[in-house]
Amino acid sequence: MDKLKSLLLPLALVFAALAVFETGGRYGATNMRAHAIAGELAFPLSVYAQGQGKMDTQSLEIIASVIDNGIAAGAMHRQVWYLNKDAKASLDKVLAHAFSIRGDKVANRITSASEQEGIDTATKERLAKVLAAVMEAKAELAVITPADTEKVAAEEVE
Repeated sequence: MDKLKSLLLPLALVFAALAVFETGGRYGATNMRAHAIAGELAFPLSVYAQGQGKMDTQSLEIIASVIDNGIAAGAMHRQVWYLNKDAKASLDKVLAHAFSIRGDKVANRITSASEQEGIDTATKERLAKVLAAVMEAKAELAVITPADTEKVAAEEVE
């Protein structure tokens, strides 16, 4: 028993270090993922906005589906409670721009996907969560303009 007692403190320290490392890794990865989603969504948004009158309908629909997937991913990701302010501001800026371009079409696409026949209950529940996240993000970002988001980010840097 004495040998076991002498091992408990080093073992507890090792597990504590692992827990701290895992928490830090998860926090950093989540914030980098938010920046990545924002970066990945910016390019299709600019292509979609510039190609509205110049591209055929099928190409615009493909780009719109990429944008809608990015909006859904961003809306779900912004619900993470430990997302830092810079990452959330970056994500909010791009999502606000995406909502101004796509409008209600994102919610309509998710709703129509969940109403298709042959979808199991788990997928329908997941789509309902995604739709709720998109609607929440849209409601929260309706009052935030991209200029306001940049101003908030600049104030946080200072």
